[in-house]
Amino acid sequence: MKNLLAAFAVCPSGLEALLTAELASMPGVQEAQPGKGGVSFRADATAIARANLWSRIATRILVLLDQVRLRGPEDLLLAAQRISWEKWITPDMTIRVDVNQGRPLHPPIGLALAALKIKDGLCDRLTQQMGRRPSVDTRSPDVRIWAYLDGEKATLSIDTTGEPLFKRGWRLSKGEAPLRENLAAALIQMTEWRSTSPTQGLFDPMCGSGTLLIEAAGWAAGLAPGFHPNRPRPFSFEQFASGSPFARVSVPELHRECAQAWQRASQSVLPAMVGRDLDPALVQHAQANAARALPDALARQLHFEQGDFFAAPLPEALVAAPGVVVCNPPYGKRLALGEDARKVSEVLKQRYANQTVWLLSDDLKFDSALRLKASRRVPVYNGDLDCRWMRFDMVAGSARRPKADEPSAHA
Repeated sequence: MKNLLAAFAVCPSGLEALLTAELASMPGVQEAQPGKGGVSFRADATAIARANLWSRIATRILVLLDQVRLRGPEDLLLAAQRISWEKWITPDMTIRVDVNQGRPLHPPIGLALAALKIKDGLCDRLTQQMGRRPSVDTRSPDVRIWAYLDGEKATLSIDTTGEPLFKRGWRLSKGEAPLRENLAAALIQMTEWRSTSPTQGLFDPMCGSGTLLIEAAGWAAGLAPGFHPNRPRPFSFEQFASGSPFARVSVPELHRECAQAWQRASQSVLPAMVGRDLDPALVQHAQANAARALPDALARQLHFEQGDFFAAPLPEALVAAPGVVVCNPPYGKRLALGEDARKVSEVLKQRYANQTVWLLSDDLKFDSALRLKASRRVPVYNGDLDCRWMRFDMVAGSARRPKADEPSAHA
């Protein structure tokens, strides 16, 4: 088909399969294929713009402009000089060039030198075509250029997103162990919450700023994560020059689609969703974040309360029917290896019977410290932290066998 662009949606490592399924379900997206650190696909400019508004998993979406054989830094200069930047960028815009690397070239090219060559080639092209060059702004550019160097191959792309998509614009406080919003959304989807019953409850006993519950509520209600009726965020594709394919995108129409979803979400009835934290200040932050992120009628259905994980009982809604418990403990704080882990294990065994419990930890042996067998261990990255999202199917009583010197339960 004509007018289809080659695109790549970036995401945290480990979330590629979820992002592939998400993109494949969107109108206008074709040939979605998982890759390392993201998903390649083909779509027209409108579908790519819509994906920026609706994707919960992606970090940013790039349009691929050229792919070249790489033998040295001059190849990047020549490639950048050949690209028709005048269709995308004007000299009045500010730019930034970012370079990432997979397999190194031999001899290697320094990333700073690679970025410099691409910037020089871009400026040469615009000076030749338009008489002036754009300025560089490394902090808040109008347009970002991305290059990925992988052995003898270099891919040059233009960023349609701008600020990363996980920055939803609603979080006032991050708490001690902040989760990026797109990772939180992915973790919720991995639990298969609501897959067996739309009335299944959700509980976060260490909710911090409420990210897991807020993302879960927005997903369940069908909200577009990149849209808020009172705080529309800008995207880079809105800045592109009049010659780009995005000049024909109707942003007001895309916003109308999101606004309609916002109105429908206002009528949604959520199952029991409870967040609890030991710090009353964080409980207040979670309440404020929910009010900023969700329609009022939806935010009021999330219940945040102060309570100690080690002392407070399971919420009544989960006592009445099995639910899903999700938790992102403060790394290296309350859930360190040793005595704290054993206390957590006892709480789970004694109070969380019949619940499906998911815990996130950057300690890859945390399940061993708990002396519980995880039925699933999903590798994910929270920023640069290598973590595991661990599932524990809690049953009544302890799964631990008594030691030889311990009395039998039937003695």
